[in-house]
Amino acid sequence: MVLRAWGDAIEARDWVVVRAFWGDLGARSGLSEADFAAQWAGLHYPKVTFGKGESEGAAGSIYYTAPVTITDGSRIITGEVVLRRVNDVDGATSEQLRWHIEGTTLKL
Repeated sequence: MVLRAWGDAIEARDWVVVRAFWGDLGARSGLSEADFAAQWAGLHYPKVTFGKGESEGAAGSIYYTAPVTITDGSRIITGEVVLRRVNDVDGATSEQLRWHIEGTTLKL
């Protein structure tokens, strides 16, 4: 699933891949590749776990929200991550149809 792949990229400290999970292949993260990497680079040995999430539909899209915990040594960061994709509608682009991160409440 998308969340596990995202978690694996975090654990590998591959910030380019981690950013690419956001919409528009990372652009919707609101950060350039360099700024994104700088924000996440404080994680040294991250381990990522997810709790059971919830799915809901709204205005032509499907959302999936899940709790996430990043453990990095004695530091524990908790929050939620929201995935989104549009429903299967005529004219939707492959980018709109792919599950991507819409947002997160993680505070690094």
